[in-house]
Amino acid sequence: MTQPSDPQNSADLSLDDELPIGPGTSFTFLYYFATAGVITWLFVARLFGVGLMTTLPEEIGLVGGVLFGLVGILFNRSTTLEIPFTSKKKFRQQLSDVMASMGYALDTTEGSVDRYQKPKASRFFAGDIFVQQRSQSAIFISRVSNIRTLKRRFEKS
Repeated sequence: MTQPSDPQNSADLSLDDELPIGPGTSFTFLYYFATAGVITWLFVARLFGVGLMTTLPEEIGLVGGVLFGLVGILFNRSTTLEIPFTSKKKFRQQLSDVMASMGYALDTTEGSVDRYQKPKASRFFAGDIFVQQRSQSAIFISRVSNIRTLKRRFEKS
């Protein structure tokens, strides 16, 4: 026998399908590790005038890859934040104020998900912020650096 599903929980679960999923910890580390490792490997080989297959460029490239991989995890992996609220109208005003103070503006709305972006060329370096408003909370998805800033700004206001 199957249990009848709760309509409230079913609606909330279906809304989650609309949220974009960005790169997590593993992918972010691998991306930064591989990119920085290869660049460091080539740079060291050229700088010291040694062959690419010698151990010096390989070892320094490995260390550079690990360091930049960890930095990538600290600042650029995707993460989520859930902010509870009691009044949807007050929260929308607070959301608008917080996003404006961070330099973000509403770009598009697809279904129940709002996408905020910075204007002009800075959008390529800052990353998007996706917001899904539910009945009593809002879910944010973005880079961890943006989520940390959002959390601080919502705690202040």
